[in-house]
Amino acid sequence: MASPHRSTQARRRVGRPSGPTEHGAASRERILDAAAAVFAQVGYDRARMADVVEASGMTKGSVYFHFESKEALAVAVLTEKHAQWLDRVQARLATAPPGLQRMEALLPAMLDLHRADPDAWVISRLAQNLAEVPATRNLATALTRRWIDRVADLVRDAQHLGEVSDEVDPQLLATVLVGAFDGLKTTIGTVSDDPHAADQQLEACGALLLAMMRSVALSR
Repeated sequence: MASPHRSTQARRRVGRPSGPTEHGAASRERILDAAAAVFAQVGYDRARMADVVEASGMTKGSVYFHFESKEALAVAVLTEKHAQWLDRVQARLATAPPGLQRMEALLPAMLDLHRADPDAWVISRLAQNLAEVPATRNLATALTRRWIDRVADLVRDAQHLGEVSDEVDPQLLATVLVGAFDGLKTTIGTVSDDPHAADQQLEACGALLLAMMRSVALSR
């Protein structure tokens, strides 16, 4: 008769791995990329786990091994893609001098990154979708606040350098900029089916936001 200790070891061998593996991490990333593409195409509400399974090219069991529900998958996509997005924006901004020039570099950097990575818009839409789901509302709100805080820091840096008026509320300006930018793609997408025309409209709206940012600058 097998001892309880030996039986426990056997169960561990046939169960899930005790820690992440290189193959497992690659599979998880593949699922996240597929999910981001599906959410971008049909939206969170209409997306099905079956769509993600098909887009990933993996088995249903493999997908559910990593994510037990669409909600869990959306949370992972939002959290990890949002972190990647912030890192990319920060890397672009680091090439510009601190202060007003870095503030002015923000919108062009965001526009360029969104053009290069269509999944970037998924972050904005997912955050809006998940903010309406009670179980994920706090996460969506926290990620949006994190982004607003990053932009507010740019405004404060410019104020410390004497390039932006101290009368400007950094948090309020950042909230307006982030909210306006997040709403641009959704709004423009509803009035134009032509990608080129939509891109031109997006560029024009970005120029308006940039002009608003410059309006708070002190004379140099």
